[in-house]
Amino acid sequence: MADHELTSMKLDILQEIGNIGAGNATTALSVMLNSNLRMESPVVKILGFDEISELVGGPDTDVAAVLTHFTGEVSGMILFILQLEEARNLAGAMLLKNYPKDYVEFDHMDKSALKEVGNILMSSYISSIGTLTNLQLRADPPAICVDMAASVLSLPISELGKVGDQALIIDSKILDNEKPINGFLMFVTDEISFERIFEALGIGC
Repeated sequence: MADHELTSMKLDILQEIGNIGAGNATTALSVMLNSNLRMESPVVKILGFDEISELVGGPDTDVAAVLTHFTGEVSGMILFILQLEEARNLAGAMLLKNYPKDYVEFDHMDKSALKEVGNILMSSYISSIGTLTNLQLRADPPAICVDMAASVLSLPISELGKVGDQALIIDSKILDNEKPINGFLMFVTDEISFERIFEALGIGC
């Protein structure tokens, strides 16, 4: 993805799609949890490969990541990635649990809770694209893994390497009683899919 392919106006549009997705996700999370969990407006940015792992502290940092592929008139993959401390805080908010700071062995319930939140966030973003563009998109069931950032990011970076050297990052912050839980969505698609999104919105590429 070359720098010239996403102008400031196009980034603003992707930001707005992210805002709509965040609003939908907040509503879905609040209903599911019957809580005050909410999201701040996300920040959309373009980062190079070497910058992506630094978002979570470097390639050797352990992270939890939820991933899904989407297909249809636009195709690609989207990930929700958290440092382990943030993952513990989010799972704790979901399951009403307190974890020790050295807790790294996420059990089935922990992973299910994180996967559900990731699925809501990712589906909300994908749904927002479909709603605004009238393009048909289908999301696969999500998967979750807990591993080093370098390992988690190897698949999307490999996919990105086929179409460019940068990724679209949706920096998101969930607030649990005003306590921030920081994570980010990584949106991976190709130039053709971006062109279809902008063309559907009436924006020339």
